[in-house]
Amino acid sequence: MLTLPLPLMILAWLLTVLVTFLAFLFWRSPEKGMAFATHRDAQLPQVMVNRYVIIALFMGGALYTADPGIIAFAFFATGIGPAHDAWIYYRAGQPFQKHLPPAILSAVVAVWSFILYTNSGAV
Repeated sequence: MLTLPLPLMILAWLLTVLVTFLAFLFWRSPEKGMAFATHRDAQLPQVMVNRYVIIALFMGGALYTADPGIIAFAFFATGIGPAHDAWIYYRAGQPFQKHLPPAILSAVVAVWSFILYTNSGAV
């Protein structure tokens, strides 16, 4: 396993903490989250384009590695978004069905890859 330089690990963990803080802030107070992140309602569709491109790059990067452990993790992580969206819209009594297929397919890829990973002797 590759050992990363300490300054790189510190920087990566700081960014991870920042993203976690933003998630918590949006969860606790969407208004404060929007203000802190300086997001504006009018630009949210463009922001969503950016988010979907990032998710696709994350998935593609995982697939490029051809490592079933990385693929399992990436598709588990990216599948949480559509699953949570479906739950949010379902609870609000709004259409949620379009969010289910990507959540289910991500779960299938994650579980299948995890099974390959655990049976490969890598664990």
